[in-house]
Amino acid sequence: MSNESLQSELDRLKDENDILKKTINGYETVLKLNEVEIENLETINSMYESMLEYSRTEMLDAKQTMKASEMVRDLSREELIKAFDKIQSLEKQNQEHKKKREETNKSIKK
Repeated sequence: MSNESLQSELDRLKDENDILKKTINGYETVLKLNEVEIENLETINSMYESMLEYSRTEMLDAKQTMKASEMVRDLSREELIKAFDKIQSLEKQNQEHKKKREETNKSIKK
């Protein structure tokens, strides 16, 4: 091979080498961008997981609050029923005492 053909081959290989270096740099850039996108997606995923956990916790708190309200309502209902029964019992006793007092008053007047 002559010097000219060797020089020509060398120039061609240098050009090919430059093209391959640019291609590799392009792939490295794409790889870095993909890594950044993966990090962003992982961050977004983590945020969604946090939101789901917060929502689940809020739902559990709401259920506990509702259960506590139902318990208070049931206790209030029971207390109201007991108070009503007590009032009826006292009214009955009051009527009985009235009758006895009237009977006592009648017997004293005779």
